[in-house]
Amino acid sequence: MHDGAPSTEDPGALALRVQELSERLDAVADEEVRALADELAAALVAMYGEGLERILAVVPEETVQALAGDGVVASLMLMHGLYPVPLEDRVREALDAVRPYLRSHEGDVELVSLTDGVLRLKLLGSCNGCGASAATLEVAIEDALAEAAPDLLGLEVAGVVAPRAVTPRTAPADVDWVVLGGAKDLARGAHAALADGLFVANIAGTLLAYRDACAACAAPLSSGMLVGGALTCTSCGRAYDLPRAGRAKDDSGLQLEPVPLLRGGGEVKVAIEQTGDAGHGTGGCELCSSGVGDDHRHLLHLTDRRIVCVCETCWSVHSGDAEYRPSGARRLWLEDFHLGEEEWRALEIPIGLAFLMRSGVSGEIVALYPSAVGATECQLDLAAWDRLCEANPVLARLEPDAEALIVNRLASPPQHAIIPIDECYRLVGLIKSRWEGISGGRAIEGAVADFFATLERQAIAA
Repeated sequence: MHDGAPSTEDPGALALRVQELSERLDAVADEEVRALADELAAALVAMYGEGLERILAVVPEETVQALAGDGVVASLMLMHGLYPVPLEDRVREALDAVRPYLRSHEGDVELVSLTDGVLRLKLLGSCNGCGASAATLEVAIEDALAEAAPDLLGLEVAGVVAPRAVTPRTAPADVDWVVLGGAKDLARGAHAALADGLFVANIAGTLLAYRDACAACAAPLSSGMLVGGALTCTSCGRAYDLPRAGRAKDDSGLQLEPVPLLRGGGEVKVAIEQTGDAGHGTGGCELCSSGVGDDHRHLLHLTDRRIVCVCETCWSVHSGDAEYRPSGARRLWLEDFHLGEEEWRALEIPIGLAFLMRSGVSGEIVALYPSAVGATECQLDLAAWDRLCEANPVLARLEPDAEALIVNRLASPPQHAIIPIDECYRLVGLIKSRWEGISGGRAIEGAVADFFATLERQAIAA
């Protein structure tokens, strides 16, 4: 029964719930039951699609356009072929949105063809000496297309690099697209640090984003002097040509590190390398910019609840800071963990995969579960958590912020472990990077199974 109020349930959680139910159905041994369930689901989808089509046929055009702006409704429209803007128009709008970024790096993109739902593009420009590699440019293009045209069946990109086939419905594995507050209101000729570690400049109406560090002395450039597209470091005096991909004007070969930026829907977004939400690269320490290897340390930022990649020195210096907490080290595989169906329902976590941690800042018990957009958070009922702790004394030693109880009820039997908090966020990033379409796709099932198989091999039985 619906009370008429808008639903506040997270769409990502609903999608994962659909995925979970599909997997449970696939596990049913009776083929006739599985076939009947599939037929029932198809009939329900068709019935709702018919109903949606009839609704859209009688509401005003402006209402249809407004509904198309809602991500969940738009997904249903696309599923049933009812989206009001043709696919090619949406593709061209997406390419137009990303062109300012491409041209700021002496590149462009050409629509070669759109046939049977498969889009063929060609990257133009060499980007020689440009920090924005062809792969980085493709990330910007793919994200713009994934948002505007998720119903593309395929994407082929040729040009600067060898042609490769990708699916636009799979999010890039190594970046998060973050909305940048205040960027759209930045005046022409102005620049400002609008996010941690990067600055944005408005050059003749085009917004450009770069890492906030001078390529010569590493001093912040957000305090530099911007004149006619040239930004001068106040520390060492080096000047950089922002419209020409941040190249140093003295032809020294130095260049700023560009950050992909997209404008659309009244928002400005930048691509930020994933830290807590994915596997960690070797881009450098996030606190001092020195190099780090694959096997580096992590700190949890307690307020933002994100993982920060750090070098050994910064880990030692900042581990005791009020805003950071070192990630834990324990990996305990909980063979005899007691968490039945009734106890799980009492926790009110909407899907069967989550990690539970105690917040040292608020003292609350927090559950986070993966979705298409990263980690989604919900607070747990303390009474339900206390009952769980009574049944499982091992939870009394759960270290706040540093480690978490991870629960996988997608598996049979369910799996439980205590692991470092950065490993939890790595799983979130893994799921986000493999997510396809509305429900997540089959790739998630294999990724989660592989994650827990590796965890079981590495963990100590408790």
